[in-house]
Amino acid sequence: MLSGSLHIDNSSYRWSRLTGNFEGFFRNDNGQSDPAISSLFDYPTNDPTYATTGAQQFGFAGDIRFLGAAGIGPLPLDRTHDIKVFGTYAIDHLNLSIGTEVESGAPLTALAAHPAYNAAGEIPLTPRGAGLQTSAGFRTRTPWTSPVNAGASYDLRMSGRSLKLIADVFNLFNTQTVLDYNSFTELGFGTPNPDFGLAGVSGVLGGQQLQAPRQLRLGVRFEF
Repeated sequence: MLSGSLHIDNSSYRWSRLTGNFEGFFRNDNGQSDPAISSLFDYPTNDPTYATTGAQQFGFAGDIRFLGAAGIGPLPLDRTHDIKVFGTYAIDHLNLSIGTEVESGAPLTALAAHPAYNAAGEIPLTPRGAGLQTSAGFRTRTPWTSPVNAGASYDLRMSGRSLKLIADVFNLFNTQTVLDYNSFTELGFGTPNPDFGLAGVSGVLGGQQLQAPRQLRLGVRFEF
């Protein structure tokens, strides 16, 4: 008669908030990587004339003061909730495992081009995390992600040596969760972005921004 044992090897829940007026050396919202010299250093973020004089006379979009408003909204890497569960089931020489990480989405902020640099994704139209109209409706964050990964291994004992057969499946249910929406309202100053709000499209990265499809990994390990 075969007997097995089930173990919840690791589980955790994390609640966190990431707010402030400076993200760091890399701007995740527009992909700018210029340590200590990013465009955030060049903006007079306490200057009201950008949204008054500049908007009225020259058509500036957004309000530069939203970049310097500490604590009003979440920074791009904020993930409020993170849940991890991993368990195993062993029966004789067979070991099965399954795990998942459930994570809340990233905040969304509509970004206009900067009128001087003519660079896309610079000036927020709203406070950070206020959301934007997407092809999937109005959203303040990207969807939650919850990929399920599974694995199996089987030990073959041979005269004190071990041959282990291994199989791992990542994203077991092949979920295609949207990871980003295009948040750039303009391609350049005064040039509307036709992809603004599209699901699975990023203004920073090329290609579809969807969760990686199901992947299978097979392996053999010999121990002596």
